[in-house]
Amino acid sequence: MKDFDDVMTIVGSHGPYQRRVLLGIICPTSVLAAMTMNILLFQVPVPDHWCHVPGQENTSYSHEAWLNLTIPRDIKTGKLSECHQYRVEWTTEQGNQSFIVHNDTHACDFGWKHDTSEFEETLATTNQWFCEERSYSDHVYSINMAGNSVGTIVLPVLADRFIGRRLMFYIALFIHILFTLPAVWVSNYGFHLTLRFFAGLAFETNYMMPYIIGLEFLSPDKRTAATLFSFASWTFGMCLTSLVSWLLPSWQYLALVSCVPSALAFAYWWYLPESPRWLLSQGRIHECATILLNVARINGKKDVYRTQLESDLYILWNLQEKEVSLREATRYPKLRLRALILFFMGACSYLCYGMVFLGITVLSSNYFLSHFVVSISELPSNALGWMWTHFLGRRFTCITTFLITAAFVAAAPFCRHDKWVMLAMVAFIRLFCTQLIYVVYVQCTEIFPTPIRSTGLAWLIVCGLATMISTPFLLHPIPLKHSPEHSLCHTRNNIRTRTHGYISCTPKDSFTQPPITQMTLFPLCVTLTDNDTVIVIHNATGLSQTTTSRRL
Repeated sequence: MKDFDDVMTIVGSHGPYQRRVLLGIICPTSVLAAMTMNILLFQVPVPDHWCHVPGQENTSYSHEAWLNLTIPRDIKTGKLSECHQYRVEWTTEQGNQSFIVHNDTHACDFGWKHDTSEFEETLATTNQWFCEERSYSDHVYSINMAGNSVGTIVLPVLADRFIGRRLMFYIALFIHILFTLPAVWVSNYGFHLTLRFFAGLAFETNYMMPYIIGLEFLSPDKRTAATLFSFASWTFGMCLTSLVSWLLPSWQYLALVSCVPSALAFAYWWYLPESPRWLLSQGRIHECATILLNVARINGKKDVYRTQLESDLYILWNLQEKEVSLREATRYPKLRLRALILFFMGACSYLCYGMVFLGITVLSSNYFLSHFVVSISELPSNALGWMWTHFLGRRFTCITTFLITAAFVAAAPFCRHDKWVMLAMVAFIRLFCTQLIYVVYVQCTEIFPTPIRSTGLAWLIVCGLATMISTPFLLHPIPLKHSPEHSLCHTRNNIRTRTHGYISCTPKDSFTQPPITQMTLFPLCVTLTDNDTVIVIHNATGLSQTTTSRRL
């Protein structure tokens, strides 16, 4: 008896029980985890918005005409200003109301209105996080990723050493629900960030615990296929998130819906077993044997007996490898170099993935359709990753995928003028980026020795999540000066910054771009008389034009 895989061969490492694990544990929990994480994307967008200027109800102007009259436009994009309005002065003479629209602008005095064609409410619209506070929505996403990083470091370690993977799975589910529900009703910026951070602690653990438990019941030659099924289920979960968010375009409802997968996952209390390898490492031989006997029963192995099984497990427990830390293992130069390369590849691939993950906010096409198309483009990457690694080898696949991804990234800025071509380019980038993550996962499980394999995988994920924290700020760089010219963000600047992030990982000039937006302030004056409305427009050259319209 050499290792635990020999015991699994006795009770059956490929049979009905393994199919139950694959289709009943790994795939469903991957779908639920994908929905839990992706649904945040539909809570943080900042839709087109403009100053609310009261008084339209007292006039005969349509909504569009009132906006054109009271809100300046950007000279390059032609969009309404998000942070400024013309000064409107109302007067009453002999019982008749009149107003004057002056040629000077100022900040929004009465709040904002926003485009509701896609989103009824987002975090930004509910809390009025616009202009100087526009980046607050990015902070919510980043703090959630920071919570993911911390949770990935802490919770799996607690699971391996003290609590167990099964119990930690349910603790993580409870943490997510506990801190997500209050966030729906908390409007204070600091408190909301705190809740989002603690809610983020649970995400990666929600995915890792059932995934690791499921893999331990499979033979080594079937684990690559299990990873393929897990990635495919994740893709299905992301596509399902697009549909749910389209049906419920309000962030409060989406936040509540994000708790539904965690609540449903508690049904696994009667189905998900504890990790037999963890039970063996803790010396809980009787419990480990009970689980393995159930595996043998379902797989039709009738010649397996508790006495012999416990005897074999005792032998393995006495021969199990001494627990070592990642720091001790990386004292070996070759292993240390391979670990650093893996972590660097993980950081680059996650950064690229995160850019496209959030990059749909800068596409001009429908937000939900963009997310669906970009998500479903991951599906072929799972099969391609398995085929390439199986027939061409891990290292060749990794290098080739890196180069192909870089080629598409380099070509993306030249396709920005056609939204569908750009969407296709982003879909290909995400396809090969997902394939790259798949290859890095496979290499990580093979390069690190058994005692530190889960620790190495956790640190790989931490390096990736750490880079994803910066993605909102790379896509929406914070200007050095707060001015109207810096309040709007142009697609070209987003794509340029995103491309730098893909290639160099640390863009040098994402915070020092020159002003790309100039506000055109058309001086005008509108005066209402008792009988007719006389509009006098003074243009930039000093000429005047007078038009007469019907009475209000």
